[in-house]
Amino acid sequence: MQKALQRIKPKMYRVRLARHADTMLLSHTKFLANVSPPAARKLVSDFKKAKNKLAKDPNQFPFADEFDALGIPQKTYRKCIFYGRYKALFLIENDNVYIDAIIDCRQENKNIFAAHQ
Repeated sequence: MQKALQRIKPKMYRVRLARHADTMLLSHTKFLANVSPPAARKLVSDFKKAKNKLAKDPNQFPFADEFDALGIPQKTYRKCIFYGRYKALFLIENDNVYIDAIIDCRQENKNIFAAHQ
């Protein structure tokens, strides 16, 4: 019985990065690389770790209800903080995790979806 339990693989989600989110991540990485190349590498490394956590269990992350003032309904997006100050905003649909934005938590974010609409 115990061997049968060991063979059961946990559910994995497919993590998809929207083009807009990819552009945002690239922009943050380029900015950081101008200041500190090792910090930029660490940002990318931490993002990859965050993606792995999302693939394993995206429901472990809280809802990003702070965006309801922008007209985004509560309980729509979840947030995953990585590298201490960056936030990946994502949706879960079936077996897919859709990352729609990568934002710097220190910046005002009222236009994060403007280019995406």
